[in-house]
Amino acid sequence: MIYEGNEVLDYISDDGALFLISDEIDPEPSSITIKNFLRLKELNHEYVIFQQNVLMIEGYRIDVSLTKVFSTSDLYLQNFDESFYFKIKEFIKEKYSCELYPVSSRKVCDVLLKIEANNLLNPQKIKSLIGFGIGMTPSGDDFLVGLMASLKGSHYFNYFRKIIVKNLYRTNKVSGEFLRCASLGEFSATLAELIKAGNDHKPPEKYLYELFKKGHTSGIESLLGFLKGLEIRKTLL
Repeated sequence: MIYEGNEVLDYISDDGALFLISDEIDPEPSSITIKNFLRLKELNHEYVIFQQNVLMIEGYRIDVSLTKVFSTSDLYLQNFDESFYFKIKEFIKEKYSCELYPVSSRKVCDVLLKIEANNLLNPQKIKSLIGFGIGMTPSGDDFLVGLMASLKGSHYFNYFRKIIVKNLYRTNKVSGEFLRCASLGEFSATLAELIKAGNDHKPPEKYLYELFKKGHTSGIESLLGFLKGLEIRKTLL
């Protein structure tokens, strides 16, 4: 099944997902960058075949085995200093006061912001976040993707992973695949750059802004989750 976005085609099968993306945007987890993306979007997506690493869309052939699939399998947040945490916290606070930030979305984000780090360890709380909100990728799902990105490399990662994987049925197929990727340690290039900035003790502002621009509110919600993951690592490890 193909789900269409402005610059993304999501191919969902029983074996998982493959995200076909425009070269105008940063790579997503399990994604392949397509240069002639507009041509691909014009095809009839009712006729899709995926067999033996070959994806066929109305005669358009993509050999997945010959194409590099974006991966962050070897990347995780190894160490970060206090300034990294506080810069992210200050950035979120600043964007909250921005007039361009949708007021309706603040209500959902307020709920996410008020969650205490120790309460996030409650399995029922984690479960309640899956599918929470509206849109192709609900707010709670975006939050959990960011959370998993900052927890990868800590002993809490597997704890959250097991609960998330058991409850993917609570959200839609596309968002569920992003969560599944996150449970495998696979994240977008934008989140990957933020993790690298933390490891290298580089100013994160550039990468925070890039993440903030993603989607309607997906970026800020992922950032909220990333921040909460840092709080778990700071206070509970």
